[in-house]
Amino acid sequence: MDNNTSSHSFVGIQPSSTSEMAEFTVKAYPIKSTGKSVENIATYIDPVIEKSLVRKLDLRIVTWSTIALFVDNLNRYNLQNAFIMGMDKDLDLNSNLYNWAVTIFFIAGTVLQIPGTVLIGRFSPRLILPSLFVLFGAMVCVTATVHNYQGLWAIRLVAGSVEAAAYPGLLFFMGCWYTTPELGKRITIFSAIGQALSGAFGGLISGAISDTLDGAHGLAAWKWLFIIEGLLCVGVGLIGYPILGDFPHNTKWLTEEERGVAMLRVKYQGLGTVFSASFNWKKVTKNVMLNPYTWLLTINCGCIFFGLNLVFNFSIILRDMGYTTSFSNYMLTPVNIFMAVVSIAFSWTSDRTGDRAFHLAALQFFTGIWFLIPALVGHGNNPAALIFVATYGTTVNTTSATLCPTWINEIYKADHDARAIAVAFTNAVGYIITNFINVKTWDVSDSPTFWLGKITAMAFSFGSVVLTMTVWFLLRINAMVPKATGGEEQQENHSKVIITANPTEGYKEPIE
Repeated sequence: MDNNTSSHSFVGIQPSSTSEMAEFTVKAYPIKSTGKSVENIATYIDPVIEKSLVRKLDLRIVTWSTIALFVDNLNRYNLQNAFIMGMDKDLDLNSNLYNWAVTIFFIAGTVLQIPGTVLIGRFSPRLILPSLFVLFGAMVCVTATVHNYQGLWAIRLVAGSVEAAAYPGLLFFMGCWYTTPELGKRITIFSAIGQALSGAFGGLISGAISDTLDGAHGLAAWKWLFIIEGLLCVGVGLIGYPILGDFPHNTKWLTEEERGVAMLRVKYQGLGTVFSASFNWKKVTKNVMLNPYTWLLTINCGCIFFGLNLVFNFSIILRDMGYTTSFSNYMLTPVNIFMAVVSIAFSWTSDRTGDRAFHLAALQFFTGIWFLIPALVGHGNNPAALIFVATYGTTVNTTSATLCPTWINEIYKADHDARAIAVAFTNAVGYIITNFINVKTWDVSDSPTFWLGKITAMAFSFGSVVLTMTVWFLLRINAMVPKATGGEEQQENHSKVIITANPTEGYKEPIE
């Protein structure tokens, strides 16, 4: 690499040692000569190189993550579709057995989300993340072989275990690469398409399978559903191995210039080091488990997740109101497309304004209103028109379900390991709280009224408003904001990004 100055503000990176974790020197021109020490000089990153880097990250990381989350959610939530496609009769599932099949999956996920996400942060995301999807897809295919609820529970337990770290792992991984102004939009696009559109296409796929493959080769339609969607997940996982990278300092498909910019972006966003170092359980535990933000955001995630239930149970409600199975499944498509559009729109305004708290509070208040109205009208026994309006109304809750993890990534940005645990913990425990409560409040035997579920979701949605504003207030007064657990010692001992400046060059105009 040429050490001489060039017309670009960013020159590149150079390894200054031959150790495994090399020290990189990043040469950059200062935006202006101030006479201050190098550490206090703002560093200008070449926008041409940064644009190339971000384009490459979007093409590889965001694109694969979005497709991976899409097939993950097809399989994660296809039990509802299978239930109304005849699985309930073939396996003699009553409402309690069905609800426990749903809950067992999330229990397994709760146990392994935290260690799984920590492993992703400590080792190789490009190997671990694709493997999770390959194994999960294989387990879903095996579900087609079960003959009773005991077999279903066993498969759901294993499937939940291998899939546990997939979603928080992807959230954490994206947070290792993108800056705060970039992260919200990308997490929302990834979540909106991956989650919402999976619901849309999930309805189409299950409806088409129900109409065309029921009884083919002696297999019921619900078995074909698990086989087809499971194989899709396996295929996407296999594609991920050559596409993904690891972290800014060791991803092979970056040029030296792009690697230098990526490392500078991490440094100047206040993100904790993403380089391998000793894991300090004591400090990380103090920063996460003894920090009030963790518990406030965990409960808030649970409140937000609870607001997804009307959409999740929409096809069951329609079927029990007298509509056909195919129609009930197909109606998930427009709802989820609408959900994706709403999520992208509100996340764009959130990134544009730099606001998380007031967006979350407003969206949760609106969600609470649309649970309250159908709970009051007819004591939950609603006309079809109101069910459709309320379901579409509560779709805004999906935006909250993506903004909240984005906010968590930002609050814990100072430390790599603490951020990994916080993202996984809040997501895992939030889901498990929700699913334990769902066993009683969204019992499918209460369909189509679900009065208890609606009134409980209303309370949790309004509670989320209070929790969100509490977190906002604590951040505003800078109370107990999570700090780096490793500090300068961790950075010094393992790898560095050293900023050097050319004091003779003076001010350089940014490159358009």
